[in-house]
Amino acid sequence: MKIRNELTPLPRSAGPIVLAAGFFDGVHVGHQRVIRAALRRARAMHGRLWVMTFDPHPLQVLRPELAPPLLTDAGEKLRLLKSLGVDGCLVVPFNRRVADMTPDAFVRQLAAWAPVAEIWVGRNWRFGRRGAGTPAGLRKLGKSYGFHVRVVPAVKQGHALVSSTRIRQAVQSGDMAAARRLLGRPYTMAGRVLRGRGVGRALGYPTANIQPGAEVLPATGVYAVLGRAGRTWRPGVLNFGTRPTFGSAATPKPLVELHLLDFQGDLYGREMKIAFVARLRDERPFASPAHLQAQIREDVRRAQQVLRAKKFKESLYRQGWDYYAPPLTNIKKQKRKEEAGSR
Repeated sequence: MKIRNELTPLPRSAGPIVLAAGFFDGVHVGHQRVIRAALRRARAMHGRLWVMTFDPHPLQVLRPELAPPLLTDAGEKLRLLKSLGVDGCLVVPFNRRVADMTPDAFVRQLAAWAPVAEIWVGRNWRFGRRGAGTPAGLRKLGKSYGFHVRVVPAVKQGHALVSSTRIRQAVQSGDMAAARRLLGRPYTMAGRVLRGRGVGRALGYPTANIQPGAEVLPATGVYAVLGRAGRTWRPGVLNFGTRPTFGSAATPKPLVELHLLDFQGDLYGREMKIAFVARLRDERPFASPAHLQAQIREDVRRAQQVLRAKKFKESLYRQGWDYYAPPLTNIKKQKRKEEAGSR
């Protein structure tokens, strides 16, 4: 996927350009509907799909105190866009100059960037000074600058629309099942493994201590997760909290302690990625290390039960996840049979 960080003219190439525009924090199922619809159109036109987004979030420049914590940083957003088949991403640096552009001035500069044939947006997309640009206004400008505008309806789950705000609330409350449905994949965060005090190892459950770098943090507690250092996801149990059982070893800020099941190796200093699957319980103090050890044993059993559930494995496969255990051969056969029957 090509990446451009400025609105300087794009070199011409064969085929028209279809542009999907939005901030796309989280690249959730609503965003995916816009991008996939635009991608189908681009392929039908024998053209290329580009996505236009901004960095940083506009509120970080205009009203920092109101800026939301982000579900995905710039690098993760680009990785997710690439996985959807996007050909290129225009990351517009958002600053005061961009914020002060009228909708017409912004579209004029966009038209000079590349000969865009169509622009696809969600119905709530806004652009230009004080958010004056709307999909309806963009459609009028398109008549002057030679492009068509397609507005994609929002996705609804339950009684509410899918939104980044709704996903943040789900993650912060520990409702990882809801976050997974809204994102179309488990919520993930990354961090570097720090050297700890070896408490988990002494209990028979060695842990990787990780200082989370995510802006949106889950509720404290114990979770069934997938962890990855390298290319392979592995099942695990994670405690996010202050370690209240150990007094002087407790931390003022919540810390991630990740135990990977059936794994041996040195993870110190490595970058770990964690996918949250289900919240198992609250974090709480225990009367003794022996009581804590018994509870961890039960946490591991429950995590294995969650992560080995057929329904969960099928959802991972359909979302394209490389999850090593257990094998997904039967799921693949079933999917091929379903695909053959739909032809």
